[in-house]
Amino acid sequence: MSYWMKSLLLMPFLSIACASAEPLQKSFSDWQVTCNNAAYCVARNIPGDNGLVMTLSRHAGVNDRPLLRIDYGSAWRGKLSGGALKDNLLIDQQRLKPDLKHWQVEPHHLATSNPIAIAEFLALVMDADNLQLTFNPQAMISLHGLKAALLLVDDVQGRVNGMSAWIKRGERAEWDVPPPPPLPRPALPAAPPLPLTREETSGLLDFGTWRVNAENCSLDPMRREVSVAPLTDHKALLLISCEMGAYNVIDLAYEVTRSQPYVARGMSLTLPFTPPLRSDRQLELINADYDAASGQLYTFNKGRGLGDCGSASRWQFNGKEFELAEYAEESTCDGWHSSEEWPTLWVSQLPQAPGR
Repeated sequence: MSYWMKSLLLMPFLSIACASAEPLQKSFSDWQVTCNNAAYCVARNIPGDNGLVMTLSRHAGVNDRPLLRIDYGSAWRGKLSGGALKDNLLIDQQRLKPDLKHWQVEPHHLATSNPIAIAEFLALVMDADNLQLTFNPQAMISLHGLKAALLLVDDVQGRVNGMSAWIKRGERAEWDVPPPPPLPRPALPAAPPLPLTREETSGLLDFGTWRVNAENCSLDPMRREVSVAPLTDHKALLLISCEMGAYNVIDLAYEVTRSQPYVARGMSLTLPFTPPLRSDRQLELINADYDAASGQLYTFNKGRGLGDCGSASRWQFNGKEFELAEYAEESTCDGWHSSEEWPTLWVSQLPQAPGR
């Protein structure tokens, strides 16, 4: 019997952690770590607005596909001037000359997925204070919090006291780790809904306009928008813009019968987990967009105008309700990530078409 199976018998609560991973995003001094429901974790130094960032990522299970990368420059800052990273890294003001035999080496990008190379590099930097560039001392990677961040990754993925751990290693074999949690698979409706007729669309838009006038919405009436789309053959989705901030529009959503007399039911989105810096699981429909052809509803909440932080979600309509398919969030506003690269807290399998 493997060590892991013995541990499950001795500590039953571990089987719960293995069966499903609770998404998290936490900061430890100058490092942020994000793990999703598949126990895939990403850690990076923060803030990244000085242009130099180190990122480590790892999947759960034996097929962990680790990656360590150091980048100078970002999607927002573009290409930065200066010498090549491989020749200009300092560790605590001393020249750092890592063995880059198993690394991808570009002028402002270093990356490796080789486990031994990653372990060797972490051994060089783990107890140091910072990494800097010789030609730009302000471009600094603080290493305070790195060890705590990676220890959390090891803990989430069940690697603590095993040979595959990054921080707290033990004698358990590298292959003796819990498998990745199974991913949810949102269901698809039995069949795509019939398109709205011109008469249905006109009647529902009139109903939505009347409905928003009756709601307590702060948005100027001249700037309110109403949109309708088919949900099923008998019901439609009504989206009404109600509140507006500097970067975001908050919508109200209703499930409405497609024929008169119209019967509307307010719709809300409930996350299967509590997101970072929140105490509840209700998600506002911010900058909502619905694709009737796929049955997918999107939300996008910008933390600031630059769009480098915030949250984004994708929901799949299954014929009765919306199921969360994907959720990403970047809590740190530091000009490092565009929304396409925000770390994920929830992922799912592609829905399977009926009859297949």
